[in-house]
Amino acid sequence: MLKLIKLEFMRKSKFIAMTLITAVALNMYLITRGPAGSTMFLVLFPPALFVAYLIDIIKMYSEDINKKTGYMLFMTPNSGYKIISSKLFTAVLEGLAILLIYFIFILINGAYIIISTGAEVDYSQLISVVDRFISGNFGFSLGHVFVILLTALTLLIAFITTVYTAMTIRKSIFSEIKFGGLLSFIIFLLINWALSSASNKFFDIISPYYDSIGSGAAGGITPEKLAMGLLPMIAVSIIQAIVLTGFSGYLLEKKINL
Repeated sequence: MLKLIKLEFMRKSKFIAMTLITAVALNMYLITRGPAGSTMFLVLFPPALFVAYLIDIIKMYSEDINKKTGYMLFMTPNSGYKIISSKLFTAVLEGLAILLIYFIFILINGAYIIISTGAEVDYSQLISVVDRFISGNFGFSLGHVFVILLTALTLLIAFITTVYTAMTIRKSIFSEIKFGGLLSFIIFLLINWALSSASNKFFDIISPYYDSIGSGAAGGITPEKLAMGLLPMIAVSIIQAIVLTGFSGYLLEKKINL
């Protein structure tokens, strides 16, 4: 599986390099616009990068099962389970790398914003300095940002597995039916409807717990308490990703029609 993961990263190396170069260049430009530019970058960077990340992850899998260029992957001595799992692990590793890069940007831009106010920055304690600045001005800490972004990444990975599953079902069970793109979309909607119904029943059961977590102001919730409040959502997303990945692996192993 490690070879498959390495192959995945090699295939997207150009995309990763161009994305990093673009992000750094954009950040440098916005920094020249002052603290407002740095703040704008920190606000717009996560959604923009996550959209690019989502499109890239889905596009690569679609090409693998729908285009001749991806057929070689399924001709290797690897099971369908390994192939789909390697793609999931690649998505997770890439997502975690995005979070790390974003935190680096937070520290760089946070230090710049602090310096622009005339204050001095102790670079040996940069994380603590930026954390105190954010907490004092916005009412939340780096810990809150980390928990929210990690939760968003988990939900995004779960979403990706629903797309993978829809495309795999279409390419295996309904491979002979025309209008494959439309059929994949319909299957995707049905999968999400079923998962949403099951999740809603589960969350209805634990809703009193959620109400107690969210009863206070956002600034009064510690990162630890926020993480505990989001834990059921994260757990459901992880279970969903594992189950759908296993199901897709079975279809790739037994039913795929390339």
